[in-house]
Amino acid sequence: MELYIFDRDLNFKGLLDNYFSFRWVRRYYRCGEFELHCGLTPDLLVLLQRGSIVWKKDDLEAGYIEYRNISQDIEGKEVLIAKGKFLTGYLNRRIIWGTKKLNTTSELAIRELINKNCINPTNLDRKVNRFTLGEIKNYTQNINYQVSYKNLLEEIESIAATSGLGFRILIDVANKLIVFDIYEGLNRTADQTVNSPAIFSKEFENVLEQEYTDNISNYRNVALIAGEGEGAARQLATIGQGSGLDRFELFVDARDLQKDNRTTQQYTELLENRGNTKLTEHKEIRAFDSKINQKSNLIYKEDFDLGDIVTCTSKKWGLTIDTRITEIEEIYESNGFNINMVFGNNMPTLIDKIKQVVR
Repeated sequence: MELYIFDRDLNFKGLLDNYFSFRWVRRYYRCGEFELHCGLTPDLLVLLQRGSIVWKKDDLEAGYIEYRNISQDIEGKEVLIAKGKFLTGYLNRRIIWGTKKLNTTSELAIRELINKNCINPTNLDRKVNRFTLGEIKNYTQNINYQVSYKNLLEEIESIAATSGLGFRILIDVANKLIVFDIYEGLNRTADQTVNSPAIFSKEFENVLEQEYTDNISNYRNVALIAGEGEGAARQLATIGQGSGLDRFELFVDARDLQKDNRTTQQYTELLENRGNTKLTEHKEIRAFDSKINQKSNLIYKEDFDLGDIVTCTSKKWGLTIDTRITEIEEIYESNGFNINMVFGNNMPTLIDKIKQVVR
């Protein structure tokens, strides 16, 4: 796999085709990442600068280097390790400046946040050069939303996860543009007839290794959301359902959401939207982690891709779930090319849990 290296203004700097390993991790709701291991040469040290953009010609997305490490073993062999994020990681460098109130579709809300904080900000120092918005897809998922001074990337990830939409930044090499794109995976489950189905199973020999996780330790299905006011006068809303031991409750402090000139119904909807966002962070974990057989009946990027909803089944375990492909890890090494995929909601990391607490 050849890697094309550009500076951050998308000026071509060189081609890299000799490396030990390259790991490329695509994510549907979150920013992807990559890691490159190669032998150190003076030319590579110049080529792979911090901030340099790395692009695989067969991919729509690209990444930028944010970490480099040079080491030398006892035999004198020098290795350069470069790690980075996909270009959506640029959004992590912005906050949502001020208070933003949006009662619209999730797609338009995300586009508005990008436009006001990266493309056409009031303060021109906040503008990201070569950044533009892709075409509007007219997705219908709605959101009633208010946010102040939060990290831009984290808020977009939250909206995407709540609405079921994916996002990415496409690279337009010819025009030297980076294009923010919102998209939705296809339904490829076994029971639908619109798209060709994608069924992953050891029995079908398209899965080499498989691991299933079923976890409710972080699960909540009912949220009590508390808005403005004090004591008995505090504005409350409740969403979700469950009873007895099947009821998992969560308190959401939404004091930052003010009623202002909204009607009671509009304010309740705003509180409910905050509750839905929080419940999204506390879903039950039902996930298949699988190593895919590249020589099987299903071809990557033709029969399935990131964001598609597919069917995973194991007759031996008695399990069948329809779930979204939320992460695809591509691994390029001297012994070949492998794909590892995550189907469904994976376990939250320690960083994820800390973010949930401080949000």
